[in-house]
Amino acid sequence: MQTRIPFLRSKGAAVALLFCMSAQVLATSGSVVANVTRVLIASDISFGGCMAQLSVSPQTVLPGCQSSWVTFSCSGDFTDEVRAYRMVDVAELALATGKRVSVFFRDDQKHNGYCFAYRIDVLQ
Repeated sequence: MQTRIPFLRSKGAAVALLFCMSAQVLATSGSVVANVTRVLIASDISFGGCMAQLSVSPQTVLPGCQSSWVTFSCSGDFTDEVRAYRMVDVAELALATGKRVSVFFRDDQKHNGYCFAYRIDVLQ
C-alpha cells in the first residue's frame, strides 16, 4: 500500500493542476464598425494615456469592456508607444474626415476597465 500512495499523490496533483488550468478565463476579442466621436490624450498614464470613443460600444460585443471607449495603451503597457500613437492618429483621421473605422479589441488587457484596441482600420 505504501508504494501506491506516492502514485496517488502525484495523480491527485496532476488532476488538481488540470482543474486549475481549465478554470482559467480565456481572453476573448471582438470588433465593431463605428464612427470615432472623441479622442482623448492624457498627460499621465490614466486610461493608458490615450483613448477613442466610438459610436458603437465594444460592450455590445464583449460585456467585460466598459462603455464606448477603447484604449490604445499609449503608456506602452500593451504595445509600444509609437504604434499606440499611430493608432490614435488613425482615430483622429477618422474623426476629422467622418469615416467609419473597424476596431478590434481584447477584454483581457484593460486600462481602468477600458478594453485595449489592438487594431484600427479606416473604412472607405
